[in-house]
Amino acid sequence: KPRGEAENLPGHSSSIDASTLAAVPAAAATYQDLFATVAGAYAGNPVVGNFNIRGLNQDSLFYSVGTGANPLIAVLEDGAPLSSTTLRFLPPTRWDMESAELLRGPQFLSPGPNAMGGALLLHTGAATFSDHGNALLEAAGKNTFRAGASQNYVLLPDELAFRFSAYHGESDGETTNLYFHDKSFGAMTRDRYQARLLWNPGKNRDAQFDLSLVHDQSGGTPYGTAREIKGLDLLDRKTDLNLHPAYPADRSAAVLNATFALPQDRELKSTTTIQRLNVDSFQDLDTRTDWDWYALGAIDERRFTQNLTLAESDGAFQWMLGGYLEASEYDVNYTGFGFGTTQAGEPFASLGQEDVNQLALYGRGDWEWAPHLHLTGGLRLQHEQRDLQTAVTLDADPEARSSAGCSGTELLPQLGVAWSPQKDQTLGLQLSRGFRSGGVSYAPTLGSTQPYDPEHSWELELYSRAKPLDSLTLSAALFHSWFQDQQINFTSPDGSPTIDFFIANAASSRRCGSEFEARWQPLDPLTFTGTLAWIHTEFTELAVGDGRAGQSFPNAPEWLGSLSAAYHHPSGLFSSVLMSWADSTYSDVASPQVTAIESRQLLSARLGYEWHNASVYLFASNLLNDEYALSRFDNSKLKLNTAVSGQVGPSRTFGIGCEFKW
Repeated sequence: KPRGEAENLPGHSSSIDASTLAAVPAAAATYQDLFATVAGAYAGNPVVGNFNIRGLNQDSLFYSVGTGANPLIAVLEDGAPLSSTTLRFLPPTRWDMESAELLRGPQFLSPGPNAMGGALLLHTGAATFSDHGNALLEAAGKNTFRAGASQNYVLLPDELAFRFSAYHGESDGETTNLYFHDKSFGAMTRDRYQARLLWNPGKNRDAQFDLSLVHDQSGGTPYGTAREIKGLDLLDRKTDLNLHPAYPADRSAAVLNATFALPQDRELKSTTTIQRLNVDSFQDLDTRTDWDWYALGAIDERRFTQNLTLAESDGAFQWMLGGYLEASEYDVNYTGFGFGTTQAGEPFASLGQEDVNQLALYGRGDWEWAPHLHLTGGLRLQHEQRDLQTAVTLDADPEARSSAGCSGTELLPQLGVAWSPQKDQTLGLQLSRGFRSGGVSYAPTLGSTQPYDPEHSWELELYSRAKPLDSLTLSAALFHSWFQDQQINFTSPDGSPTIDFFIANAASSRRCGSEFEARWQPLDPLTFTGTLAWIHTEFTELAVGDGRAGQSFPNAPEWLGSLSAAYHHPSGLFSSVLMSWADSTYSDVASPQVTAIESRQLLSARLGYEWHNASVYLFASNLLNDEYALSRFDNSKLKLNTAVSGQVGPSRTFGIGCEFKW
């Protein structure tokens, strides 16, 4: 069964359709809002752990300065894989998002890159053969404004359709820079434009080409980092810098999805993507008011991917064969003054360039070998080549250069059995092999490199889906995972703390847990949903500090849950309320007490009225005004400013919005 039908895939997955998306009250107004509605998901922070699924961060368990080219969880937008840097500076917006799917556990038998920790699939609005359009206007506290508009055009009836979408967002943020008396230290702007062209050659629905062109840009800083300064707590949202950081980013992407219906219920599908990402940065390195260290940075990513699948979705044996190709380049460049003993610092320049090439062949099948009994499974042959080159100059020292490469081939199996007496009822058990490629790490101020090996895992999952009533849908899972040779960061003894990290295979761990999701619609206008997850993570071996064995993963709350209700009366009145909570956790494995993260209880709501072509509504997020940090960092090893820093979750916010449809 081709990807895009998460409810039909083996394992516990979640699908979020357009109506469910519309009922989720706006908080960040990005894909991060979705994690409160699915079991086992945790919205993280923009520094490390953009989000977390079953205890695993999207990018890495550990913070490091590098290319970020080897994430644990894949995120795809209309088939284009999004890098961790893209998610950090240009997170997908909820505007024009049509649906989303979360696939848990190792994902290597579906289109796209291999992902040890799961995959998040985002789908934006496609062109349609209509002249429909819509527009959105929202205003909220902290000078937050959001506006969007989309329009469909029929160029050739039943053959060629075009859609254009535009979005603008801005906000002052909540962090204040005391040095400049700047209350908009964390201000951000966002502009996104997307054009889609749908072509059915000769009005033949058996062949379809869907071309998407995206240009996305942002300004300001997504971090809004606060510090514990002058007797103030991190939750006071204050900092004191004599420079104003900035991280302007822009991304351009082209995605071509081509689908061909073949005889015998077979489908051939091709997805071709080309992406370019550029992030310029201006950073304060000393985080003091009396020193002038700074860094000018440039992150450049260029990615090409090609995926091809052939699938048959009818009969007792359903199968899919596929191939994935990726050629990408990640450049990270910094110049500036710092890392010395004087107020002005010493001049430096650092460059890291990583080339990543991947080739994979995969196939999976679903065989109904007896009535209602299925044997599922598949294999993926994965080959990766990673090459890293670095160059560093510091003050008058000669340039230091280093280069290293890493390549390997892995065979990844998955095997499962399932009992499915009805379309909406399944009970299954599957065992999957997880794999994260080895690579090369480097220390930015030293210019030295160090290869590291792959990490592996096994995951055993018992999952079920049921619909005991037409109005009630249930899903649940029990899982246990074992990780070997985990990739962890350690600071180079000759380098700068918090900057010069190498990666080594020096940990093993296990996790187990349970997840539950329910959706009940007792009346047509009324829907209730609920999620609950218990996730236990534990390092069995960890070469960081003393006595770390038994410690849980960072950004991995043990308990997560949510309850929501949505009501839409035929008269036009509508409302929704969402309550989510997450257990306490921490940010940094080496300092769990200092970087402790509070538990969070977040209540959001929306109330409005809808006419035939328009609606107006009030919305609010964090109604309980719960104060919590998204991350904390222990800076005690730094010589200049040892204050704890981090990001703080948004406070209570009220807003008003309206939407028009035609």
